[in-house]
This record gives sequence, C-alpha cells and structure tokens, in this order.
Amino acid sequence: MASPAALFLRTPFAALFLLLGPFLLTGSGAASAQEATGVDVYEYGIFERGEILGEFAPPNKGYRHTAVSGMTHLETTRVIPGRLGVTFGVRYRIQGGIGFRVPVRVVLKFPPQGLLNPEFPEPLHVDATEMLRELGGDDFSAHTFDYPWEIEPGIWTFEFWSGDTKLGEEQFEVITPPIS
Repeated sequence: MASPAALFLRTPFAALFLLLGPFLLTGSGAASAQEATGVDVYEYGIFERGEILGEFAPPNKGYRHTAVSGMTHLETTRVIPGRLGVTFGVRYRIQGGIGFRVPVRVVLKFPPQGLLNPEFPEPLHVDATEMLRELGGDDFSAHTFDYPWEIEPGIWTFEFWSGDTKLGEEQFEVITPPIS
C-alpha cells in the first residue's frame, strides 16, 4: 500500500522522489517515538518517470532535485546503460515500525571521477537530501540522465541514513555503449 505522499525522482535537472511540504526537514532534527532500523529495497533497476512537477530542494552544482508525478518500473537490473533519458533507482521502505516519521538522508555517490557540469569548475562526487520519511511507507529515489555531462560510467551508490546510522545501500554499474 503506497503512502499518501507524492513520489519524487533525483537527477540533475530531472528529479529525486521525496516527500513534499511538511515532510521536508528544515534543518533541525525531529524527535520521534520510533527509530529507523533498516531499509527494505523491494524494487530496483530502470524506470520511466512521470510528469515533472517542480523543484523541492536547492540545486547542488547544477544537480537539481525535482518532484515527479510517479514512476513505472521497466526492468530489474543493476547494470544501467549510460544514455540520455534513462532513469534508474530504487523503491524502498524504511523499517522500524509503521506510521512514525523519522529523518532519513538519501546519499547518491557518483563514480570516483564525479559529475562535471560545464558551468562549475569542480566535479560533484556526492549529493545528499535529508527529509522526514514515514516508517513502513513506500518511497523512491532515482537518477535520470538528462544531460551528457551526467553520464559517467562506474559504480553509482544510493545510501540511506538515519542520523549516524547507515540503514542500507544499493549499487548500480553505469556502462556506456561502444562507439562505432
């Protein structure tokens, strides 16, 4: 059963699925009666994103966070073709109870060379967004290749944190097709 929150997609100029409005943290830690104990990734791979609804967090070296209307799972895989328009990521539930909201930080680690937006002199190696998540609720985090500078081959890692506790991670290998 899906949570009442909207889904969001993470990508530079595309999107990360997050919870809007009252679900976003404003910088102060929120106390909860429950704690996050883990993450259950129940779907991963390639997705088709829905309509872009708008941005929900400030950009990080051109890496934008945009809300979308939904996601459709297309293929279960951890090997991702590095092509414009490809969206990959995970659907997950934060474990530790049901119904309580807890702070969760989603960290996307890029390959060692990072992403080099031509508008910024330094590469981006990691992006993180912290928000309140409902324990047991359905959530999503993903990346879409919208610009050529985003396509970097190597290991991409989605990490899930609550405070100093790492709840889990999922890794994908982005490959670029041979040039003929």
